[in-house]
Amino acid sequence: MEKAAELAAMVTTDLLKSEEFESLIKRVITKAIETKLDWIILQLERQEARILDLELKVDQEEAECKELAERMKELDEGQQSQSSALNNLEQYQRRNSLRITGIPETPGELTNEVIKKVTSERRDVTIADASIDRSHRVGKYQPGVKRAILVKFVAHSTKVEVMKVRRRLKSTGVMITEDLTKPNLALLKKKSKSQQESETRVVYGW
Repeated sequence: MEKAAELAAMVTTDLLKSEEFESLIKRVITKAIETKLDWIILQLERQEARILDLELKVDQEEAECKELAERMKELDEGQQSQSSALNNLEQYQRRNSLRITGIPETPGELTNEVIKKVTSERRDVTIADASIDRSHRVGKYQPGVKRAILVKFVAHSTKVEVMKVRRRLKSTGVMITEDLTKPNLALLKKKSKSQQESETRVVYGW
């Protein structure tokens, strides 16, 4: 048994020292490394392909988002343009109208007569019944509340004459103003506020 072991050891030693065996081992190791490298390269190529697909999808989605944003911008601009056109049309339809505020309300009053009285008392402006298209108080009746009177004249020239009365009404608390649309009224308030703030800064040196 010992001799067999010794013989096996001698054969193994001789085999390990053999150039042919060494060459075989190198080929086996090289082949294993090459196989592993091929697998790694294949996996990298697959990953690169997936990354490329993702990049293409991202580019496509970005392009779609950009196109969608442009469409939304166009729709928004179109809506703003349409709203502006409607606002201008509504304001034009009010070109002969005025709002009168600060006049006490009495039961059974005729607003046409109230308007004629206000204009005739403070200025020599005589308004015929036929010059007034229609007039009425604005809003729901509330005791003690001076609701505004909305009046529409038949001719723009009559409105201009009535507007001239405004200065003489300052001390009475009665005000005559243009009948503005909501957007135009908001714009006027914003402009007035900005002007007041500007005047305040000038006075106090801010």
